[in-house]
Amino acid sequence: MTPFRTALPALMLTCAPLCAAHAAGAPDLSIALAPVADADGALTRLDVAIRFEAPPAGDALAAIAVTANTVETSARSLEALAFSDARGLLPVKVVDAAQDGDNLERTWKALRPVEGAVTVAYSISIDPKQPELAKPQYELRAGEGGLSGAGNAFLVLPDDELPREVSVHWDLSRAGKDARGLSSLGMGDSHSSHPLRPDQIASVYYMAGRVGAYSKGTFFAGWQGKFAFDGPELMGWAARLQGFYGAFFDQRPDSFGVFARTNRLNPGSGIGLTDSFAFTFSDKTPIADLESLLAHEMVHAWINSLGDSMDAAGGLGQSWFGEGLAVHYQRLLPYRAGLISSEAFLEDLNSTAARYYTNALIGTPNDQIAQGFWKDTRVRVLPYDRGSMYFASVDAQIRAASGGKRSLDDVVRAMLAARRAGQPMDLALWKKLLGTELDAKGLTDFDAMLAGGIAVPPSDAFGPCFERVTKPLKRFDLGFDPLVLVTPERVVKGLKPGSAAAIAGLRDGDRVLNRFPQDALQGDQTRTVTLEIERDGSQLSITYLPRGETVDAYQWQPVPGGKCPAPGA
Repeated sequence: MTPFRTALPALMLTCAPLCAAHAAGAPDLSIALAPVADADGALTRLDVAIRFEAPPAGDALAAIAVTANTVETSARSLEALAFSDARGLLPVKVVDAAQDGDNLERTWKALRPVEGAVTVAYSISIDPKQPELAKPQYELRAGEGGLSGAGNAFLVLPDDELPREVSVHWDLSRAGKDARGLSSLGMGDSHSSHPLRPDQIASVYYMAGRVGAYSKGTFFAGWQGKFAFDGPELMGWAARLQGFYGAFFDQRPDSFGVFARTNRLNPGSGIGLTDSFAFTFSDKTPIADLESLLAHEMVHAWINSLGDSMDAAGGLGQSWFGEGLAVHYQRLLPYRAGLISSEAFLEDLNSTAARYYTNALIGTPNDQIAQGFWKDTRVRVLPYDRGSMYFASVDAQIRAASGGKRSLDDVVRAMLAARRAGQPMDLALWKKLLGTELDAKGLTDFDAMLAGGIAVPPSDAFGPCFERVTKPLKRFDLGFDPLVLVTPERVVKGLKPGSAAAIAGLRDGDRVLNRFPQDALQGDQTRTVTLEIERDGSQLSITYLPRGETVDAYQWQPVPGGKCPAPGA
């Protein structure tokens, strides 16, 4: 195994052609990555070297997240970390500061004046056997012959907002046979089509090793692990949808990437990234489930959120916008594109509606979402479900007010156009455009939604061939205090007498050993949950249907005898 300090100069030298290739104007930032395989072929280390011009002149030179939306990054595992500039080694001071309860940032301050470009180099050890997480999939993870992660989990970047020309170079000489490297910027060595801010660079995804790959035109994809079906079949579908999205949003990126890796604990999770997105799957995940997930995450690549706040500290308070629109369009746009059937459209819609209208915490005000987002799944899904139903209502109202000449689509495109023109795509812009379309009532309804009011789209909100009905459905109910599952001890308390959990044999004081995703569980009225518990030194399995009282919930169905063209097409 080549020592890191010996490998680093070669790593930086191989980056030189790309580093010099950028057009004059914006300063340069180059990222050189060298994955290293062990004797068994598993990738267990990543050597990193980052060089950036125009270093920040303020208090902080560079930064990395220590925790990003509750996810522990590689910040505490950077080995042989060294900063240097034109004068040689650059002494630095490190400071950790909490941005909010879910985000902790580490910054480095130079202890002498900086001269010229700065290079930061380090190595990260990766355990291929590290436990899987039911959290956003940022972290650097190895397995299935590859490694992958988002930049915010392992890159030390300038602590400023200056856009830079970005290049990525892969040294695969120690990564094993048939290894490849790709990032959100493209397959292999690549560079950005335009300057990127550090927060955008942090949202670039990286994947290397013996991984699957697909490319067609400006679309490309990579996956770590094996699907239950032919990978190119799914990625070909995604390529067609990406082309439709580009035309719909009137914004066609120079390239667009999709990344996937296995996670048997939490398959079906996704994160939106810079001109790309990433998602998780298991070897049993059906292709239809992943099509819906891809459609959702792809929306994020265009819309992100108000003020690009989706992954920023405090951004959960505005997630009703980005997540609500993503759910709204995840079914609508594939349907318009002819890529899903009307049956699939209704299945997706009704799953969202069922989860929303049976949610016992449906009235939670928006200003309480952030504090409960990672503590209670019923709070976590509200921005998705409430936002989706709210935007469907707004769309129907705009269509009615304009006599069918305008829709929510026009408002969204106007907001995206403003952002491309350098204007803020923020709450003020949303309220301005909403008021223009729906006057004071639209703003009053918006405030009511934020206060926890229930959004109910009209019966024909999804086109004249679908109608709203009411059906009896059961509330999601674990049967005990859900906060138990986010504590280190995970000991059951607050067991509800007569609940499905109690009837199945669960007791207060039982310790829950296994972890399981709950968001999708809420949307499936028939899915059971199995708890692996420890009681008095013995281990037991308890399976039950996590449902409680029956309530009336809105659903949609085809109008009898009607034919259903795509709504709004």
